Amino acid sequence: MSDIADAAGMSRPTLYAVYPNKEAVFSAIAEQHREQAERATEARLPGEKSLEAQLALIFEIWIIEPFASVIDSPSGLDLLGNAEAYAPEAVARMYARFEHYIIRVLQPEMPKKRTLAARDLAHVVMLATKGLKASTTSLAELRRMTDGLITMAVATTRVAAHR
Repeated sequence: MSDIADAAGMSRPTLYAVYPNKEAVFSAIAEQHREQAERATEARLPGEKSLEAQLALIFEIWIIEPFASVIDSPSGLDLLGNAEAYAPEAVARMYARFEHYIIRVLQPEMPKKRTLAARDLAHVVMLATKGLKASTTSLAELRRMTDGLITMAVATTRVAAHR
């Protein structure tokens, strides 16, 4: 908490008056990120026409940009890897909203008669993303792997449509 107070330019007592512990600070940051990501998604998603472009935008806002913002920080990867331990409810809400947007763009692309629901495909993609963020050590690798997830999701919708 001393490091956080110093970085924020405030005293420890002032910081403790707002946040009882570092987990509360992390939770507030996660909630702020979720709100910003939702606003950015709502503003920018209508401009993307193809499924691939829509998914790429969602991944950019919810996964790539946050990763890029901490990758060079000495403890950034540790924070990402342990985010669920520090702020489980806030992180769960963040991933739920990320999944919501994936469902939103997949749903219109999935045929009425299907073997895989858009909700299930979105859930698989979200879970895979969690694993990628926890195990990736570079932004280039994360981009390459998320591009692969997008390609698989788009291909899955096309295969489902042709059944």
